[in-house]
Amino acid sequence: MLQLIYASTATSPFSAEQLRTLLTRARANNTALEVSGMLLHVDGSFLQVLEGADDVVRSLYTKISSDPRHARVLKLLARDVETRNFADWSMGFFDASGRSSSTLGYRATSGFADLLGDPTTLLRIVAGFHEGRWRSLAA
Repeated sequence: MLQLIYASTATSPFSAEQLRTLLTRARANNTALEVSGMLLHVDGSFLQVLEGADDVVRSLYTKISSDPRHARVLKLLARDVETRNFADWSMGFFDASGRSSSTLGYRATSGFADLLGDPTTLLRIVAGFHEGRWRSLAA
């Protein structure tokens, strides 16, 4: 099974409705493809983890990379894993842009920390993403 993590920048800002539509479609598509994962969003930047069959995840990443809504797509990690970190999530979601957590199906930040084992590492990743460090890597 492949776990792939990437960062990207939106070509234009996503409204709350556009994020809701993106999340709804991603969850349905991922369920059909047996892909799990999570998506972080902050101020037009995304960090996503995808998990599933190697060929399915690679195909999905290629599709995302060519999506005109994304620019500067940067693969951060691709590795074989025996078990999923996000097995129960077709697409866990957190928007650090300050939108209401009740409208888009978010997960609490503490839930992310519990999933990857070492909360310190994950919280550093999330903090770096929030501070824009991933955007500088994708430039």
